[in-house]
Amino acid sequence: MVGKRYRFVYFLLSLVFVVFGARLFYVQLVKHDEYVSAANSVRVKQYELLAKRGEIYMKSGENEVVPAVLNERTWTIFVDPSYVINRDKAQAKLTEILGDKLIVSWDDVWKDLTNMYVEVAKGVDYDTVAAVKKANIQGVGQKETSKRVYPRGEMAAQVLGFVNAEGVGSGLEGAQNDRLSGKNGLLKTVTDVNEIPLSLGDENVEIPAQDGETIVLTLDENVQRESEKALKRIYDTYEGKIKNASVVIMNPQNGQIYSMATYPSFNPEFYYKVTDGNVFRNIPADSPYEPASICKTFTYATAINEGVISPEDTYVNTGHTDVDDITIQNALGSMAHLGTITFQTALDYSLNTGTVEVVRRLGSDGTISYQARSTIYDYLTNHYSLGKNTGSGLYEADGVIISPDDAEGNAVRYSNMSFGQGMNITMIQVLAGFSSVVNGGTYYKPTIIAGTMQNGQYVPNELKGADHQAVSAETSATMRRMLQEVRSYNGGDNDPAGYIIGAKTGTGETLNDDGTYTSDKTIVGIAGFGMSSKEGSLPEYSILVRLDGETFLWGYEAADVFTQLSNYMIEYLRIAPGA
Repeated sequence: MVGKRYRFVYFLLSLVFVVFGARLFYVQLVKHDEYVSAANSVRVKQYELLAKRGEIYMKSGENEVVPAVLNERTWTIFVDPSYVINRDKAQAKLTEILGDKLIVSWDDVWKDLTNMYVEVAKGVDYDTVAAVKKANIQGVGQKETSKRVYPRGEMAAQVLGFVNAEGVGSGLEGAQNDRLSGKNGLLKTVTDVNEIPLSLGDENVEIPAQDGETIVLTLDENVQRESEKALKRIYDTYEGKIKNASVVIMNPQNGQIYSMATYPSFNPEFYYKVTDGNVFRNIPADSPYEPASICKTFTYATAINEGVISPEDTYVNTGHTDVDDITIQNALGSMAHLGTITFQTALDYSLNTGTVEVVRRLGSDGTISYQARSTIYDYLTNHYSLGKNTGSGLYEADGVIISPDDAEGNAVRYSNMSFGQGMNITMIQVLAGFSSVVNGGTYYKPTIIAGTMQNGQYVPNELKGADHQAVSAETSATMRRMLQEVRSYNGGDNDPAGYIIGAKTGTGETLNDDGTYTSDKTIVGIAGFGMSSKEGSLPEYSILVRLDGETFLWGYEAADVFTQLSNYMIEYLRIAPGA
């Protein structure tokens, strides 16, 4: 009897050992990976290491830099609804601390307990996150973030741009996002019971975050401030008559942009309060237009460089000229400066007939032939780089220059293009091309990026140098003399003695919805340069002004802005006068 009991107990124990062995085999071998994964989910935590977004500086004088866009530490407050013990208490306390910083309703927080991460506030400051931590509410956490702040308020707002809540950037923030954003890192580590990372563990992985570059712009805060003041002054002076006022100032000897401004403006820190999205447009770079008679500069430079005219050559001005089935008249009327006049006179008074005659002389048969049109097209697109993205570092529109091989690239089109109609190009393209005409003949690609900040020090980029030769040095010198005389006839009374100031204005009609032109609203502008009258000097600044009219504008409004900024640049750059 006793033996049977022993055998039965032995059988039961053996069965238990078999069951335990089978269970251990199942747990340790069959379910090994699953249980390891579950264990790691508890003791191994993964953290995203946020990269610091690069900041943006601008220049202040030759070697000083000042902050334009900085990062400020902020926090996101989040709730894990499944982990909150007392919802009413948690809700009441967070409402008290966060107030109007709450971004969701509490009903939305509690409706889905499977959602373990619900953001309830973003961009909160240190005092607020400290109060949340002190409250020590189970299921409530915080994540460090950052926001962009703009120490100079509205200055260069359209150029700098902003990054919205979806991470989409405008202006430089968007155009240079790859450089500014950096790359987030990863920390995968074993934690203790308080979820504090431990330094030991084979599972530990750390990929450091790569912070974004901090960029220094070519914009000079002093020139930028004066540019914005000038635009606001003219906008307020002609209240209700100007829709937008824009200006670009460039160093014609290297393509660096001193200022780029548009008014009205906005504060990019509070971009979400803007009701009219048009104010975000960086008009000098992303809004092509017809520059009108400013483009006569390019037509004359082309013909002089090709050797088919000189300023002293003459033509007979009858006040109008026929091209195919259209008649082109001078803007001042058909009775202005009739008879035999020089091309210098035609440019002085911006006579359309003279510019059309210049194009005719580019053709071997004295007509606006394919040869003449091809020459103009080659100079506009290849010499002056119009209708092409300049690679300035900004978001840019390309614009349109119609080819003579296109069906629309006929004689009528090219006669209009000779005085700046029938094309669409950007301000930055116009000023870079204009600078190449007057700076000695060399085209420099415009740039908005001066360098970077490294270890707290400004490290300038190496200047790229000349891109190509647009016109000869002799042609450039001739154009400077011609434009100086043009300026003397058109608003040069307040230019200081001892300097050479040259400029060309333009008044363009705008297009109706049906494609016809109207003079009810005009876009006026002026492109010009300044330099010492000392022998051997070259232009040290170039300026382009554009005013988009709500009504008819004459053009002297733009010349007024040019005069203010030209005189400022002479003083600011300390350009020494000639005799």
